[in-house]
Amino acid sequence: MTDIAAYYQQVFDHLGFVCITLDPDLKVRACNDFAVRQFGRPAAELSGRPFLDLVDEPSREAASRLIRQTLERGEPDEMEIKYAKDDERPQTFVLIASPIKDEQGTIVGASISMRDISERKRLSRELSKARRMASLGKVAEAVAHLFNNILGGMQTGIDAALPSDSPRELRRMLRQLSQSISRATRITQQLAAFAESENAVDEAVDLTHLMASFIEKIRGRCEKSGINLVTDIQEVPSVQFDGNRLLSVLTSLATNAIEAMSEGGTLTVNMHRDQEVAVIRIIDTGCGMSDETQEHLFEPFFTTKGGFGGEDLSKIGLGLATVHGMVAEMGGSISIDSKLGRGTSVSIKLPLRRLDSDLAAVADAAATQM
Repeated sequence: MTDIAAYYQQVFDHLGFVCITLDPDLKVRACNDFAVRQFGRPAAELSGRPFLDLVDEPSREAASRLIRQTLERGEPDEMEIKYAKDDERPQTFVLIASPIKDEQGTIVGASISMRDISERKRLSRELSKARRMASLGKVAEAVAHLFNNILGGMQTGIDAALPSDSPRELRRMLRQLSQSISRATRITQQLAAFAESENAVDEAVDLTHLMASFIEKIRGRCEKSGINLVTDIQEVPSVQFDGNRLLSVLTSLATNAIEAMSEGGTLTVNMHRDQEVAVIRIIDTGCGMSDETQEHLFEPFFTTKGGFGGEDLSKIGLGLATVHGMVAEMGGSISIDSKLGRGTSVSIKLPLRRLDSDLAAVADAAATQM
């Protein structure tokens, strides 16, 4: 073995994470010392074995799809998987696949690295919980204010109706009570939806498939409302998100857009990839919003359909505050651009986590020396 080959062999063996090279049939060609310790099998036993046999069943199909896409496209990609060693608690790993090319540029296999991110995931959950606790006081104050107004209105209506023997007056009071109860119910439902995102489970999501499902979900509503639906969905890699949460976000934004076009219009939905980010846009030709309204969009209990903390309680909800929080917890961002009378454009940017180029270079160089 030449000096340079010995050097790369040393680098390969002493990497602080699992590193495995595969042939085009996804069988193990070589593995480093960390992989031997992680899988509890000697290198000779791992060599020639189908790599997917080492992946837990729930993640096997997604891992196979990701590695084969890497071989076909010649681009690195990654996903999260669960791996349980013997009877131990399952660990969360990020699996990164990168193509291996020969001197002519032909893809001859793939390098696989696996990093244990269980602790990082735990800290992320703790940070998310801490952020929620930090905003709890503000939310609690807003909720108390809203319910105080609702209950105060109910009490005033009852006090005014009790002395009356008029059936008309009693019916009017009952209608007001029914409306107040409906307002309170809507607020508690929105609070429950906000709290449920705490228990969201991330998994590999095919964004292209999810967008197709979302478009079919809103197509009927657009047709009934006389709205022209225009779509342009480009394919992007699978990513690690809670699909139900993301679908709820998109549905909420589409609902706002449809309601803003009471006299019909055009709803445009598109998705494309911008380097390492998936960009989703929902654009309507509705009534739009003023600059003042846009300044408060992501505040709890603010709505474009009413006031803030007072005027029209029937239309106040968590709305965009919930959407903003959910997108942030997915590592993404949301921005809104709107003009009165000219419509609104909502952009969501979601990260497509990719392989670090230096790590890919080390793994590929080590593989070519074996």
